[in-house]
Amino acid sequence: MLIELIRRDLRTRFVGSRSGWLWTVLTPLMLLGVYAVVFGVIFRARVPEGMDIPFVAWLAIAMWPWLAFQDAILRATASMPEHANLIAKVALPRELLALSNATTAFLLQCLGYLAVLLALPLFGVDLTWRGLPAALVTLAALYGLAAGLGFIAAGLRPFFRDLETLLPTLLMFWFFLTPILYAPQMLPENWQDLWLLNPVAGLMNDLRAALLEGALLPGRSTWIMLAVGGGAFLLGRSFFRRLAPYFEDYL
Repeated sequence: MLIELIRRDLRTRFVGSRSGWLWTVLTPLMLLGVYAVVFGVIFRARVPEGMDIPFVAWLAIAMWPWLAFQDAILRATASMPEHANLIAKVALPRELLALSNATTAFLLQCLGYLAVLLALPLFGVDLTWRGLPAALVTLAALYGLAAGLGFIAAGLRPFFRDLETLLPTLLMFWFFLTPILYAPQMLPENWQDLWLLNPVAGLMNDLRAALLEGALLPGRSTWIMLAVGGGAFLLGRSFFRRLAPYFEDYL
C-alpha cells in the first residue's frame, strides 16, 4: 500500500506535465550554477583550510540532503489536509499517507542530488565514489529523522493550522544553525562545541567525508543518528497514531 501511495503521489505531482521528471533533474543543476556564481564569483566564499576544491562543491554535498530533509517534513505536514477526502471515505492506516508524502519528497530531492553529484566534475571536482555506500547509510539516518519529525508535524497539523506557516520559519533557523554554508571551524571558539547539539550537523560532515575524502565507513555521527532516527520514527508514528482517530473532526 505504501508503494502504491508513493506512485499516486508521484502521478499527482506530475499530472498535466510532460516534462515534470526532466525539471526534477534540471532545477537542481540550474541551482548549482546559480550557487557557483553567487558564492564562487560574487562572494568569493572559500572552503575550510586544507581543502582544495571549489566552494560550490563543498556546499552542494550538504545542501541537497538538507533540502531532502526539509521537504520531507513539510510534505508530511501537509499530508492530512491534502488527503482529507480520502481519509473520510477510505479506511486505511493514516500514517501511510504521511509517510508516502515524506518518502516521495525525499526520493525526488535525492534524484536531484544525484544529478548534482554527476555534474560536479564540470567544476573540476573528482568525487570519490568509493564513499557512496557510506553516504547512503548517512542519508538513511537523515531520512529516519525526517520521517519521525514528519509524523509528529502531520499529527499536529489538523489541530494547529498555523503549523504550516510556522514550520518553514523554524526549519530556516535550523538550516542556518547547521554547517552547510560554513564550516564549524569558522565559528567563534566559545561556540565550537555548540554545533554538536545539532543532530543534522554531524551527518553533513559525514557526507562530505564520504564523497570528498572517500571514507569507506560512515562516521560516528551517522551510527548515532541511525539509532536516533529509528527512535524518532517509532516515537513519531506512535504519537501520530494516538491523534489519528480525532482527525476527521478537525479536517
